[in-house]
Amino acid sequence: MRNYITNLSHPNVLHFIIFKNKSYKPMNDIISLLQNTLKLSPELYFIKDYPVKIVHEKGRVNEKQILEYLNSLNFFDPNGLSAHSYDDKTITLLQKDASNYIKSVSYAISKKKIYENYIFAEKFPHDRWKKIVDDDALEAVIEISHFTNEIEPKKIETELRNIMRSRKEVPLLKKVGFIWIAYCDKTQDVSNIMQHYFLENVKSVSTEEQTIFIGYNGELQNINMRYFVYPPK
Repeated sequence: MRNYITNLSHPNVLHFIIFKNKSYKPMNDIISLLQNTLKLSPELYFIKDYPVKIVHEKGRVNEKQILEYLNSLNFFDPNGLSAHSYDDKTITLLQKDASNYIKSVSYAISKKKIYENYIFAEKFPHDRWKKIVDDDALEAVIEISHFTNEIEPKKIETELRNIMRSRKEVPLLKKVGFIWIAYCDKTQDVSNIMQHYFLENVKSVSTEEQTIFIGYNGELQNINMRYFVYPPK
């Protein structure tokens, strides 16, 4: 079964995720900020690599070796379709050995401590993906990105937009909270991008090597993506 991190009331929750257990005093302020903004209960758990999409049809798998591997797991039914429910063990194997055929978020924030099964459904018969459904315990998702000084701000905005667009394709995720954590080298400043998409819901903290920007919204669907900071030419 997938390991959970801890509940939100524990002082090291985002410590673990953001600073890998390095001590940083303002983290309690960030936890409080997220609780108040997202209206989160203290009794929540952080689920690493929460799956949100799985491949729908056998015909979508291009690599012979991976197809043989999935067949060995009885991943597809006799009609060449993936199932609507998989246990956590199968999901973990898929993430490890067939990562092109599953999409996951960095972390989910959930009222459920342990996930033994995940339920997926397609919208149309020949969709590429089945998408996660029927998880009333899901409260928010966290996505994490890393940027060096060499990466242009326009590419950073593109990565954020691609993440949000992909997550908005999953109806369940549109209605829950969304948190983006961006690790940036010391001289990389993405505050204008953060403020554009997350408005006042932005926090930044620094270590000796980097600045960590955190943006959040109570519902992903409320983030306005109509306008760009760096419009495409």
